[in-house]
Amino acid sequence: MEEDTEPPVKNKAIHEVRITDHTKIKQYVTFCLNYLKENPGATLVLHTLPHGSQPREEDAGEEPPATKKRKLAAPIDNIPRLISVAEIIKREFARAVASKEAGDGNPHGTLLHQYNVVDCLPQPEENRDEILDALQGKNYPKRNAIPYMKIYLTTQEQKELEDAGATHQEPLSPPQKTKSAKARERKKQGKIENSNIPIEAPFVA
Repeated sequence: MEEDTEPPVKNKAIHEVRITDHTKIKQYVTFCLNYLKENPGATLVLHTLPHGSQPREEDAGEEPPATKKRKLAAPIDNIPRLISVAEIIKREFARAVASKEAGDGNPHGTLLHQYNVVDCLPQPEENRDEILDALQGKNYPKRNAIPYMKIYLTTQEQKELEDAGATHQEPLSPPQKTKSAKARERKKQGKIENSNIPIEAPFVA
């Protein structure tokens, strides 16, 4: 897959978010959940590609870079963080839908499909001379591939992504209420019903 080749997506409302190590996971989750609530049916693309490699990339509430220079993490280093963000978004979105907090555009039963793309960026242009030397048998330069991962989150099933090589993860099951939560609800409902019983005035002879 080439760097500028995007897997086809049925829904054209796409928002890309680059996952880095200098933004809190909570910020990513809050931003993405709000976006899904305000844009029903849209597709979120979370990725670890280097800055500037995507023409439409946007960072979700990233903090300004620190004054002191520090080494940026490689795209592969942020893949565990990317997976964590995606799993939290799916779980919290399911809860929001179940509690009717996901907006009118996400009715009961709406869940997120996940499509995963793992690939490597093309060899940088500056290494072309080294590659030619290697083909001529002059030396054995080190090849530096840049692996990355993309995760598509969408409420609509996207067969086009699977056809392009993405792996599909079925939506999470809706969250089930625990026995203690059900007991609390019954107790609360009983108090409400008892409070509605009219109190009779005492009989006076």
